[in-house]
Amino acid sequence: MVRLFTSLSSRLVLVLPALLLALSPLPAAAAGEANPQVVVKSAVDTLTARIVKERQALKSSPAALNQLVEQNITPFVDIPGIARGVMGQFYRQASDAQRARFTEVFKQSMVRTYANGLIAYDNEKIVFKPYRPGDDPARGQVDVEVTLDSGTVVPVTFQMQRDAQGNWKARNLIVNGLNLGLTFRKRFAEVMEQNTNNIDKAIAAWSPGPVDVVKDKK
Repeated sequence: MVRLFTSLSSRLVLVLPALLLALSPLPAAAAGEANPQVVVKSAVDTLTARIVKERQALKSSPAALNQLVEQNITPFVDIPGIARGVMGQFYRQASDAQRARFTEVFKQSMVRTYANGLIAYDNEKIVFKPYRPGDDPARGQVDVEVTLDSGTVVPVTFQMQRDAQGNWKARNLIVNGLNLGLTFRKRFAEVMEQNTNNIDKAIAAWSPGPVDVVKDKK
């Protein structure tokens, strides 16, 4: 898979996946936390500390790195929901088998990209903005600012929602005003058009392509 953010600075390309991966396993009490920012911040602190501590071991073992990603993404990111949104109108046309296959393809593309991102995390400054609850208790928005080495500040928004068990899961990511869920939906529609609306061929050909979010200061 090409990197999600190939047109960004190399540092931002790799920090943002690490942020998304930060939704790592938490104690049961935290998982049911009313404030999703508590969940995200606790996980960010835990995971970034682990990256720094285990960097050399992870660099030398791609299998261990992929396993770390699998452990952190699968339970705490709504991958089926995101994949459904990416397929958009074509989700209704797809069979159950096609839906399941695209979900797995989408997940694996995330795993490969985020595995690369973990290793490059280098103590970038991450600031959580004050949390403001919305009208819907099952949905929340966590706003973060990431400061690059150059001084560029990039706003990142996690769109969170509760699952059936009441645990918060990441449902979308907005980077510098760019809604990645909508961007990937447009990309899937393009892949469908390129493959004469053949869902099987579109799934086989899927890659998110480059996303131009922000240019780093020089």
